[in-house]
Amino acid sequence: MLDTIAGPPLNKHGDNVTFTFDGEEISSQPRIPLAAALVSSGRLQLARSPKFHRPRGPSCMRGACDGCLVRVDGEPNVLSCMTVVRAGANVESQNTLGTRNVDLLRVTDWFFPEGMNHHELFAGVPGVSSIMQVFARRVAGLGKLPTEVLSPKPAVRREVPVLIVGAGPSGLALAVELAAAGHKVEIVDDAVVRGGSLRSLSRSALAPFLPMLAAVGAAELKGTIVVRSQTTVGGVFGDDALMVGPDGAEVVHARALCLATGSHDGVLAFEGNDVPGVMSSRALGLLLQLGAAPGKKLVVAACGGVFAPSVKELAESAKLEVVVAQGEPVRVVGTGSVRGAVIRDSRGNEKEIACDILAVDAPTAPAYELCEQAGARLQHEARGYVAHTEEGRVREGVWALGEASGAPFSADVLLAEARAVAMRIAKTLD
Repeated sequence: MLDTIAGPPLNKHGDNVTFTFDGEEISSQPRIPLAAALVSSGRLQLARSPKFHRPRGPSCMRGACDGCLVRVDGEPNVLSCMTVVRAGANVESQNTLGTRNVDLLRVTDWFFPEGMNHHELFAGVPGVSSIMQVFARRVAGLGKLPTEVLSPKPAVRREVPVLIVGAGPSGLALAVELAAAGHKVEIVDDAVVRGGSLRSLSRSALAPFLPMLAAVGAAELKGTIVVRSQTTVGGVFGDDALMVGPDGAEVVHARALCLATGSHDGVLAFEGNDVPGVMSSRALGLLLQLGAAPGKKLVVAACGGVFAPSVKELAESAKLEVVVAQGEPVRVVGTGSVRGAVIRDSRGNEKEIACDILAVDAPTAPAYELCEQAGARLQHEARGYVAHTEEGRVREGVWALGEASGAPFSADVLLAEARAVAMRIAKTLD
């Protein structure tokens, strides 16, 4: 069942495929996130920042950062964490002068260690200002234009009985309950594989969700649940959802639009938080579950999140050295890669721990954006904005549940809420 939600582990025997990264051939299992395959092959530094060309690596594994942007078959700015491995793909690093490891344009960062605003540099100096603007445009950016003109894709309109946005625990649990009540359900999710945060859990933490996941598989075989991955809902406009997937764009009207969008990783401000090897604990859990260990010495800064125990269990089962440090990170040792982390505990004491990966286990923030577009009233809390609902209902025909509407990441809470909301939705559909 673990393979059902997360795809085959990288270290599992099977028919591998090959692709190239900057001219080097890499062998990997197919159908897994491209970023995971690259990390598994020992390539943690994948990109460069647009302005100062600082090294970047995967940080969230869910399409919310720019640390894994690459060029794939001539198409720039591809999020490799949201793209599957394809046989024969030509993957390249972008926006570099030299290589991703030795980028000559990094000198910009050395000349301006405190940062710079190139819009004001030499402003008002005749001739020099315009030259500076041309130079800035050439050295900054996010890659060159596509090699070939991309073919247009179709756009269609259609209607469905139930559309659930998000294939995480809440979305999947809601789908199971509605399918059991006799309703056909379609689930869309932008990730490569279903599961949401479940893909980051250890086997013991995943155990309470296993019956629900088995029910999803059974309903799929019957055709009462359809799960579409790599499909993004870009917005809710009135009673319609705008969706974009591999085959094109769709404007979908659902009798019941259910938003189970989950949560964003918690991000803390500390020195070196953008160094390759710094990532969320949820991202590290996903990589470990796929068998793509990004390092050998792991430190998890436990500062209010819920994924540290799973990461510890996954790391220990992979026979990696892992330390769960209670406290917030203060700074990272290293610039191109992590060599250590300084953690401050609740008493203010600081301790430096040698490591090559730092995972931040901070409280997550509700992914409220689509809920707000659909008309939900927002309530601000310490963790972020929470979508307010009336027993799961945003307005007529629109529902929200799970972490997006404030529920904690707890199997008991999420599964019980899904059952209750499903009963209310079913009454409006019958």
